[in-house]
Amino acid sequence: MKKFVLIFVILFIHSQILADDSQKTKDTTSISDQLKILQELYKSGVLSGYEYENEKKKILNK
Repeated sequence: MKKFVLIFVILFIHSQILADDSQKTKDTTSISDQLKILQELYKSGVLSGYEYENEKKKILNK
């Protein structure tokens, strides 16, 4: 019985670690996508250099 509980606890902790890693990956992808969109807006002339830098700092400081 003790072995079963120990295995259950280990599997539970492992699943939580995997869930945290998955969330970090989503955040990174989201930041990457935001920066790409921001760069496209800057290149197309929608944003000035000053606006681009300010928005980029906001995204990176999240």
